[in-house]
Amino acid sequence: MPLDRIPGEDNIYIGSAFAMGQKKMLDSHNITHILSVLQYTPREKAEIEARPESASRTRIFVDVDDIEEEDLIVHFPRIVRFIDFGLRSKPKADDTEDDESKVDSPQGGGVYVHCAMGKSRSATAVIAYLLWKRPEHFRGDFEGAQRYPPAVAEDAVRRALELVREARPIVEPNPGFMKQLALWWRMGCPASSPDAVERRPAYQRWLYEKDVEESTRIGRAPGRLWFGDEASKEEEEEDRKAEDAAAASAETETARETLNQNVQLRCKVCRRVLADSAFVVPHEPPDNDNSRPRVACNHHFVEPLSWMRPVLELGELEGRLVCPNTRCNAQIGRYSWQGFKCTCRAWVCPAFSLQHSRVDRIVVRSRPNAAATSPSASSGPGVAAESNLFNIRSPPGAKGASKV
Repeated sequence: MPLDRIPGEDNIYIGSAFAMGQKKMLDSHNITHILSVLQYTPREKAEIEARPESASRTRIFVDVDDIEEEDLIVHFPRIVRFIDFGLRSKPKADDTEDDESKVDSPQGGGVYVHCAMGKSRSATAVIAYLLWKRPEHFRGDFEGAQRYPPAVAEDAVRRALELVREARPIVEPNPGFMKQLALWWRMGCPASSPDAVERRPAYQRWLYEKDVEESTRIGRAPGRLWFGDEASKEEEEEDRKAEDAAAASAETETARETLNQNVQLRCKVCRRVLADSAFVVPHEPPDNDNSRPRVACNHHFVEPLSWMRPVLELGELEGRLVCPNTRCNAQIGRYSWQGFKCTCRAWVCPAFSLQHSRVDRIVVRSRPNAAATSPSASSGPGVAAESNLFNIRSPPGAKGASKV
């Protein structure tokens, strides 16, 4: 059976492990590079590399299993760089092979990407390459944009999947791999170095969420901690580096001069800023129970923040949250890695709650181009540098701050 070639200019083929024993077929398609996306034992790898036909081809192995929890996205930089290198390599001369028996293909080497069945792992690898190499083909109406909302990322992945299915209709990446491809697109497909994905805050957050899900399933606190305010600083820096020239347009500059509304949660006792709207986790009560009247929420759910580090590092499944101001230490809420139900009947997991009766919700106004400060950087009274920006010392009702 012939190899399945991906439509387009690139000489990429996808299939199963069965083709690995078909030397003549690989030669006829000018396959110079092979990407094996499946688990081999060390003994199997040694046997493959010792075969005579392996000497004429470059091959790498990505040892992953076809399960939703598998971390394949961390290999994407290595995968796409290898495929790109293979496509730019010229086939080695082979005088023993009849040139007329070779399939017509674009100039350059041929890359064969395979897993066990040519259905999930290999398709994910090919899609990751297409999104990285030809992003303009999958942007739809959003061509030229630098960053994409989740729905657009999913649309781009779906378009790339449809292209691969034109070559091999049976391909079907598992749902976990599809989510990783969407994350890869939202990150901008970073592949400048082998660890390009590992260094991205979005990947670290994904690892954290995966660890929380796996840990709470077996009734223990996660071993990996992630703090929203620390990650946001890194993301802001990356956004500045990746900012497009269009961001300097007059419209954008005008928008930067307008005032934005921000909401802060502060300790009722000492007025210490605990979180702002960037770290509040929205939640909605279930709408399938109309027999009971709606109850107001008694909780402000937030992301884990760096001031929670001392208590979260204890490794408990649940516990109390106290004000990080050492002169205050007032109890302000509680947390549970396994989640709990809000008074409005919405379930939040994991749950980091600041109790409504123990914090003040303050509306402040600040300029977007001012240096934003994370909650962990503000220690309440005595921080003069941020008082003008956040009105930390302003009492409720003062200019620039209002208690709601």
